[in-house]
Amino acid sequence: MFDKMIFNARIDFVRDAERIARKHHLIQCAEGNEIYYQSSALSNIEGIWWKIRGRTAQIKCSLHKLFWRSRYGTLDNSQMFTISDAKQIISELLDEWDINPEQVRITYYEVGLNIPVDHDPIEYISLAESIGVLRNRELFNDANFEKNRQKTTEKSKNIKKVFKIYDKGFEARDKGRLCEGNILRIETIYRRQSVSLIDFFSEKSIYNIIHTFYRDWATIGFRQRLTADKGIKSSQIDKAEALLRLGRDDYLRSTYERWKSGHLTDKQYRTIREFINSWDEIKCHFRMVQSPHEIEYKTKLLSLFNEAKN
Repeated sequence: MFDKMIFNARIDFVRDAERIARKHHLIQCAEGNEIYYQSSALSNIEGIWWKIRGRTAQIKCSLHKLFWRSRYGTLDNSQMFTISDAKQIISELLDEWDINPEQVRITYYEVGLNIPVDHDPIEYISLAESIGVLRNRELFNDANFEKNRQKTTEKSKNIKKVFKIYDKGFEARDKGRLCEGNILRIETIYRRQSVSLIDFFSEKSIYNIIHTFYRDWATIGFRQRLTADKGIKSSQIDKAEALLRLGRDDYLRSTYERWKSGHLTDKQYRTIREFINSWDEIKCHFRMVQSPHEIEYKTKLLSLFNEAKN
């Protein structure tokens, strides 16, 4: 379930920097009198980026991609990736890096899940409007992608936790990678963190992280369809939809403004106002219905989460 991570390790530059640089094929750089090391363009092929400056070695990588490369030879994160897989690859990487794990802190990490779906992911993303028990985190279209291929919550610099839902296949193909099937990706991004690697991979910490992930993504708000009892006119359904979307006060206010501006007749204004005022008595005749996409998503979320958490 863990994907991209950023690790900051404390090292002794004199003793360790050159050794690490040789082992991981880093290039030497200079800025004034300061010597430092960082990865070359080969990092895109190797799937891991290094920078050693002063007493800090920073490492950026996707645990998911590195696990897949170690087993199957390709950098791929479109498949299932379990917590057991993550523990295996981080253990192997620590041995390879030859860095004291007690001196490593995690400053950024992503928790995600790939959900194979029956339809084009754009259909699910277009219905996703918010996340949170109170639906208080709105999902916005990401301007860097085709509409409804990726949505995120607000990403301003002071926000440490960001939610993202996107079309995994579209993202992979947009970057020139092969990815078959319809894959909906949900992801929680934690920025500006500072947690020791040892603490992060403790059983208690992992339990809290992954179950928070599930609770969050189980609260995603999909747009639902309004239905009504037999005999309810379509015009009344339209009024009910507007009332539920805007709220009683805003709907009444907008109706009044449309009447004052001449866009509604006296009869139309009176009919809508009476409908709003009688809502408490008639709302029992209307129901919000989940879309098949929402039902499928929630069923598969639980099933795949139970598989990935082991």
